[in-house]
Amino acid sequence: MTLTNEEPQRAASAPQSDRFASRQARRRQLINSAIDSIAKRGFSDTTLDTVARGAGLSHGTINFHFKSKELLFIETLTYLAEEHYEHWRTAISKAGPSPQEQMIALIETDFAPAICNPRKLAVWFAFWGEAQSRPAYLEICGKNDRHRLTELTRLCKQLKQDGGYSRLDPNMIAKSVEAFIDGLWLNVLLYPDVFRREEARRDCLTFLAGIFPCHFPLPESPRDCDACKPEQT
Repeated sequence: MTLTNEEPQRAASAPQSDRFASRQARRRQLINSAIDSIAKRGFSDTTLDTVARGAGLSHGTINFHFKSKELLFIETLTYLAEEHYEHWRTAISKAGPSPQEQMIALIETDFAPAICNPRKLAVWFAFWGEAQSRPAYLEICGKNDRHRLTELTRLCKQLKQDGGYSRLDPNMIAKSVEAFIDGLWLNVLLYPDVFRREEARRDCLTFLAGIFPCHFPLPESPRDCDACKPEQT
C-alpha cells in the first residue's frame, strides 16, 4: 500500500496535537490547584509549592508551565474571567428575545453553582482586593466588567422603553444591578450557613421587581410558598 503525501503529515501532526492537549490539561490542573490554594490559604500564603503539591505535580512541572507565581495568578484570573463571561453570554444568547428573559438568564447564571460557590467567590474577592495595586489584574477584571455593563445597560434601556419607565436612568440602574450582585456574592461568601445562593438569586429578582414592576413579579418568599406552610388539620 502506498501512502499519499497527506498521510505522513497527518500522522506527524497527531502526536503534536496530543502533546498540546496534554499541556493544556496540565495547565488547567495547575490553575484549578491555584484556585483551591487561594480559597484555602489566601493570596499571600499561596506559593508555587502549595499549588504543585495540590495538583500532585513536581515543582519542575509547574516551573515549565508558569515561570513565576505572578504569571500563574494572571492565568488563573483570566480563566475565571473567561469562564464567567462565557457562562453569562451563552445564557443570554439562549434566552428568549425579550429583555426580561435575557436579564433573568444573566441573573440565573450569576447564582448558578458553577459560578456562585464559596471556593470561586473567595478567589474572586482575593483578586479584587489586589486589583487596585496590580494593573494586570485590574485590566482583566475591567474588561469583563465593561462587557457586562454594556449588556446590562442595553437590557435596562429596552426595559425602560417597553415599560414606559420614563424617570429611570438605564446607566445608573445597570451599575446598581452590578453592585447589588457583588454585594450578594459577598454575603454568600461570608455567611454561607445563613445566606445561600438561592436566597441571593431571589433577592436580586426582588430588587429588579422594585425597579421594573411591569416586567418582574415579586419572587415567592420561602415563608409564603405552599411547601413551607403548616398543614391544615
